Amino acid sequence: MTLLLLLILQSAMSNPVTETETSSADSRGLAGASRDSSTVLRSAQNDSKVEVALGDSLLKHGFDAEAVQEFRRSAWLTDPADTSADLAHLRLGLSLAAGKQLSAAAQELRSAGQITPELAEPAQTALAGFYTHGGRYDLATFELSDLLVFTRDSQRRATLNSAIGWLRLQEGDVLSAASSYDLAGRPDVANLLRSAEAAPHRSPTLAAVLSTFVPGSGEMYAGRTGPGLLAFAVTTGSLVWAVTAAKSDDWVSASVIVSTLFWRFYNGSRANAVAFADEYNSSARHRRIASLTPHVAEPDWFVGTDSLLGYKVRPDTGATDSVAGLR
Repeated sequence: MTLLLLLILQSAMSNPVTETETSSADSRGLAGASRDSSTVLRSAQNDSKVEVALGDSLLKHGFDAEAVQEFRRSAWLTDPADTSADLAHLRLGLSLAAGKQLSAAAQELRSAGQITPELAEPAQTALAGFYTHGGRYDLATFELSDLLVFTRDSQRRATLNSAIGWLRLQEGDVLSAASSYDLAGRPDVANLLRSAEAAPHRSPTLAAVLSTFVPGSGEMYAGRTGPGLLAFAVTTGSLVWAVTAAKSDDWVSASVIVSTLFWRFYNGSRANAVAFADEYNSSARHRRIASLTPHVAEPDWFVGTDSLLGYKVRPDTGATDSVAGLR
């Protein structure tokens, strides 16, 4: 037993491991891990910068789909707490919009504004520009109205109201456009819109009533004299023909004439009268807008994003020409 105790003591004395040495080893391990994580972080940041530079180059030359891939990688490599995360979402949103993926673009551009509120106006205004290019004036108005709710600066509110007025004018709502220009502090434009001669109007209901009593008259009322005269001639002629056949006791011919000619042209005349009245009103509205639009300049939807990126991104060409003399 004594021999066993001596052997145990000798083994412990030959391999002394102190608490200080263990703590030192742990510290060295943590320091090494910290250096490794810092190296990985710097590498990710460098990779992100490379992806952004490549994405910018692709977007400048109109390669929207390829730019989307590069900006997606950049957004994935960018730390959400990094101050450049907002611009990563902005770049990705613009490249998606240039590629006509407006639903996905709206999410990215709004994310940029949520991260940095100062980016909300240029991001959503650019999105409104893409919607406008696609003829979706309602969605463009929604984006600007959303900005207007959270904007307190009077000059910015005036700019947004002016842009909303322009959009409503494109939709043919002249009175609402005039009200928006009033809110924008542009009474000159508002008065011009209100004083503009009202566009000629043809009532589809009245056109249908006229053709009900006198086939063809509703079409002539809607401005389509030729089809109106044709409908009047065929319905009147077929009715006379059917009456003549009936007087001769040829009821088969009379019924065929009424079913194939008279009712067809009679009902067609009413339907055409409504359609022609709608066409007349649509054409008149477009002419009215065309006469007013030269007096009202279209907003510059992309001035904010041009300044942030240093190059122009547009719906029609994807991206063109670098910006000289940024604002």
